Amino acid sequence: MFVPNHIHLLVKGYIKSPPKTEKLLNIWFTQLVSNVGMKVVAGPTSVYVNEPGNEGITGTVTLATSHASIHVWDAENPAMFQFDLYSCSDFTPKTVLKHIDYWFGLKEAHWQFIDRNGDKFIVIDSGNFKKNNLKKFVEIFTKPKIKLN
Repeated sequence: MFVPNHIHLLVKGYIKSPPKTEKLLNIWFTQLVSNVGMKVVAGPTSVYVNEPGNEGITGTVTLATSHASIHVWDAENPAMFQFDLYSCSDFTPKTVLKHIDYWFGLKEAHWQFIDRNGDKFIVIDSGNFKKNNLKKFVEIFTKPKIKLN
């Protein structure tokens, strides 16, 4: 029997090559879901918003009792994004950040990984990712890691 593990990743970051089409973002979501071991139940759905000052693409995917969403503002340089993934399955922030980097060229990201199993939310991990001059990730953790049971 499946036992849900309620975890939530929140990320704000900057990317070099932001997605510009709904088709590309939907493919990205499908691959992300595969990478974190979840199952799509609806979507993905993406739309490009061409409103001055708010230009960019927004997308969501509904997973089995979970979800993922991303919002990208591509008029900025580098493009800024906000992302979240709520899942009942185990995954790591590193898996998600590598996926974002592979597809969009992650420059920098700030994230929190939240345990939502109890009555109170617990930040189980958080940190910053930056690409240095050697184009490798430098990982700086702001809170100690806590293992989930």
